[in-house]
Amino acid sequence: MDQWKMFKDYWRMILAGAVLLVLLIIWFAPFSQDQGTNWHYMTDAAGQSSEMVTGEGVLEVSSQTESNEIVIDIKGQVRQPGIYRLKTGARMYELIEQAGGLTEDALETAINLAQVLQDQQMVLILHKDESHLLELPQQSDVAHDDTANALIDLNQADASQLQTLPGIGAKKAEAIIQYREEHGFFKTIDEITKVTGIGDKTFDALKELITVG
Repeated sequence: MDQWKMFKDYWRMILAGAVLLVLLIIWFAPFSQDQGTNWHYMTDAAGQSSEMVTGEGVLEVSSQTESNEIVIDIKGQVRQPGIYRLKTGARMYELIEQAGGLTEDALETAINLAQVLQDQQMVLILHKDESHLLELPQQSDVAHDDTANALIDLNQADASQLQTLPGIGAKKAEAIIQYREEHGFFKTIDEITKVTGIGDKTFDALKELITVG
């Protein structure tokens, strides 16, 4: 009887242990699954976070790249006129190099190759026959004009008044006066093209600003 009792107690302990083991498995299984899911979620989240950081890094670099660029429009006597992107602080010679270099007709003496360029700047490379465009008009000092926008009378203006016109420097002003003295008053404004040094391009810039009285 004692052996039989011991045998039954032994199997009860085994059965109880098995039941307990099953219960523990059932109890911890969802938790383990949740932990696995959470781990994967954390891993995915970390991956996404890394991608987002990388993405932001790319955007930041892109933004930084844009801020480090300037856009310049170059026209005139270069081999490839157009719009070019350069680094901030770029100089004129770099722009000209990108545009294929100067043409044979470029007015090189009017170009400052060391000039620092600015964003949205328009650069015009003049033709060697357009040197007269470099003569900047002086500030108006016309005593007989009521306003700064008054037309310049070719038959009445003195040298200082004539020099307020675009493209007219001291030499051309004197040439106009000399022509007027030798040939009489101008009859029409386009007669100014007969003055030495004044061609059609200069006249086009003047015709809205001059008159004859």
